[in-house]
Amino acid sequence: MNNDLRFVVADFETTGHSHASGGRIMQAAFVLIEEGRIIKQYDTYLNPNVSIPPFIQELTGIDDELVQDAPSFAAEADQFSEWMRDAVFVAHNAAFDVTFLNGEFTEAGYPAFDGLVIDTVELAKIVLPSADSYKLADLSGQFDLHHGQPHRADSDAFATAQLFLRLMERLEQLPLVTIEQLAKLSIGLKSDIHVLLARVAAQKKMRIETLPAEWTVYRGLALRKKDRPLKRHPDESISFPDKEEAKWALLSGVPGMERRIGQMEMMNAVQHSLESGVHTVIEAGTGTGKSLAYLLPAIYKSRQTGEPVVISTYTVLLQHQLLERELKRARTIVPFDVKAAVLKGKRYYLDLSRFVRVLREKETNYDRTIAKMQILIWLLETTTGDGDELNLSSGGLLLWEEIGQAEDFMPKAKQAWRAHDFFLYAKEVAANADIIITNHSFLIADMKTDRPLLPDKCHIIIDEAHQFEKAARERLGKELSLSQVKFMLGKMGSADEKKLLYHLERIEKKHLPFQSSHELTRRMASVLTEAEEWFTSLSAFFEENTKRTSQSKRQLALDDGKRQTAAWQQLEWGAERIYKELSLLIEAVSKKMTPFEQIREQLRARDELFVEDALSLLERFRQWNERLFELIFRPDDGDVVWMEGDVRSLINTLTIRMQPVHAGALINEYLLERHHVIFTSATLMVENSFQFFVNEIGLTSFSYHKYVIKSPFNYPDNCRVVIPNDVPEVKEADSSAYAEAVADYIIAAAESAGGRMLVLFTSFDILKKTHDYIRETELLQDYALIAQGITNGSVRRLTKNFRQYEKAILLGTGAFWEGIDIPGEDLSILFIVRLPFAPPDDPFVAAKSRQLQEEGKNPFTAYSLPQAIIRFRQGFGRLIRTQSDRGIAVVFDRRVVTSRYGKSFLQSISDVPAVEEDISGTIELIEKWLPDEK
Repeated sequence: MNNDLRFVVADFETTGHSHASGGRIMQAAFVLIEEGRIIKQYDTYLNPNVSIPPFIQELTGIDDELVQDAPSFAAEADQFSEWMRDAVFVAHNAAFDVTFLNGEFTEAGYPAFDGLVIDTVELAKIVLPSADSYKLADLSGQFDLHHGQPHRADSDAFATAQLFLRLMERLEQLPLVTIEQLAKLSIGLKSDIHVLLARVAAQKKMRIETLPAEWTVYRGLALRKKDRPLKRHPDESISFPDKEEAKWALLSGVPGMERRIGQMEMMNAVQHSLESGVHTVIEAGTGTGKSLAYLLPAIYKSRQTGEPVVISTYTVLLQHQLLERELKRARTIVPFDVKAAVLKGKRYYLDLSRFVRVLREKETNYDRTIAKMQILIWLLETTTGDGDELNLSSGGLLLWEEIGQAEDFMPKAKQAWRAHDFFLYAKEVAANADIIITNHSFLIADMKTDRPLLPDKCHIIIDEAHQFEKAARERLGKELSLSQVKFMLGKMGSADEKKLLYHLERIEKKHLPFQSSHELTRRMASVLTEAEEWFTSLSAFFEENTKRTSQSKRQLALDDGKRQTAAWQQLEWGAERIYKELSLLIEAVSKKMTPFEQIREQLRARDELFVEDALSLLERFRQWNERLFELIFRPDDGDVVWMEGDVRSLINTLTIRMQPVHAGALINEYLLERHHVIFTSATLMVENSFQFFVNEIGLTSFSYHKYVIKSPFNYPDNCRVVIPNDVPEVKEADSSAYAEAVADYIIAAAESAGGRMLVLFTSFDILKKTHDYIRETELLQDYALIAQGITNGSVRRLTKNFRQYEKAILLGTGAFWEGIDIPGEDLSILFIVRLPFAPPDDPFVAAKSRQLQEEGKNPFTAYSLPQAIIRFRQGFGRLIRTQSDRGIAVVFDRRVVTSRYGKSFLQSISDVPAVEEDISGTIELIEKWLPDEK
């Protein structure tokens, strides 16, 4: 449909990141596309007349020797200029390539290219809104394109050309209504995609369009049709096999499935629990195959009773893994169909009425423009409307806050979309499913609501159960920040800003006696002034009381001691002023809204939505004021309140938080007394006992079954633990000296292990110092050093990058202690920098310790030590992920051998031989232990 255009796809390998700072092109490649086909290709090395940095050589495989006899850019500039004549320039991250090309053209005395430019990154974001990544290698893999040598210009250019053709094919298959909406938005893009869309639209208008059966157009929006779920009925003829051979026969339906004794033990335990209805706790070691072990009995139980079984995971990511991988395998085993549903909080689901409203608004923000275009295409793919399917930028996520589901009320605008409403559909699918997959946060929120979505008295299997108490605390907690106030006031806006207040006045002029908004606007200004002044004072109080620590991210407990100070009394007076001003604003907004509530039924659907937004905002103002009163003036004895923030931008990050000290009582009341629950994880026991977990989760007042299922992995033969004897003691060295010692070991071990190392920290401060020290030595320039909080990307993205590089070292904290999966040779060495004790001055730990002391218990042995052991076991579990894995764990913290409690950590990974060695002995052991993997 764009066959009259001449597309030239280009890629350049360069010696640096920008031409302005001295980077030069060292390889150039061009691919010509005409009439929808690749016509010809051309590539050449170029002598950049500068040395190629080692990292670039490692990345591209191009070194100084390879280009020393190649022509210069100036010698080839005439040919390059001819390629670009009358062409549409196409590249992956086109701004980079165009800037480099024009820099070289200018230097060679040639005119700069000034034609149309298409960026395939930008195009892929729009056309493939659910792609995990927009890197060329990842997109090539998704389309199964030939891309033999990533980071070589010839291979990259050809892969980009193939990708461009595939993206254009997809674009041309879209319905006209979607193409026209995309075309309107595309004027705000960075590359000239609007030209492509305008041509596609013009071609489509020349013929009568017939929509594919899976699509429909409703109110000007093209959508994917949904299948209505069929009602599930009990089938008592279905029952999970009793005999083990019959169970093995089921499992044999999975290709490559081996008999695992532990998996059978767990299946039997889950089956017994579902039949007896007695709460159950199961620790299942890594490699047990626990997902399938609980899924199969759950599926049979659900089909037999006609009632869904709920499975809860810790994160939304694990939810999707369970649905896409484990349930897929289960479906190949059972002799009947299995219906599964994912259920999340309302905010995850798109509200079509709100999306249509923002779609009609004139858009000037680039991220919002891209997000709107992504959603338009995604609506042709999704039946769930679950925003987690989208790959949105941070700006796109801000847009989602406006278009995600919010209120339970069904205004006319939303009523019009009822037949296509995603959240209603999710509830309908869940009600008729065999398995409902949710996450801990949603489960906890649902169990406290007046109208729970999950069935009453149902079976619930909680995976990653060691995180459930923490998830409960976080979900049941509350928080206050200045950004919340600014967001609410910004959403209301002034009458001149064409935000909510503007629309209320517009509706008012049509349907009601006009009320001046002067008082309301004045109240908003007063609230903002008081809030900014109070949070400024709060920031000074916070900084003064935390200045002894050098870390930028800090916490401060608001305990009785802090609340008795004169400085805090001043802050309470400031809080009283905010409370009063916000109460007056609430009164003014309420007065403004009262007449609107009486005419809601008369309003157009779009205007009713604005009224609904204002009422929702009024409720948020009330909730914020209630939280302010509770957290500042009347905190509950059973709650811990603290402040946290980043001193690099304190006023914007400072947050007051509250959590219950003991969530177990609430879990007991809202979950354990109402449902049958099976808790499972690879790490629930401490010193061969479930008692710590049982106490924390509130299970002590119930009878329960408990099972321990050992890992099938041969840890004694496949793993070694080394404790360095030439590193400083944690308590004797400052963080810089300790980080330097850790860095020395990493540098020494890197060559022996070929990289493939994961380094787990408990402190970002030591992580950063270790990273900086390694960088300063310049001894690991050939290695990809990936560091959380320093290297851009999510945990998932950093882990993926780590696996892609042959020689890589990954430094992580927090989430890297669990949940990441790096099987095989990609990970051979695990460094544990410090034992993972929570800091004693952590506000929650301090409050928990006080509570335990009041109960006559030792806080260290009753809480801090068990928590650290469970986290240690989780971290250690990253090393061995399959039967054939082989690895070494280096535990720097000498407290494992010098303290009276240290043996508890080593005993928690029983049967793994541990030795003390100096740095040379450690390297020698690594070389002997991993001889075939160097």
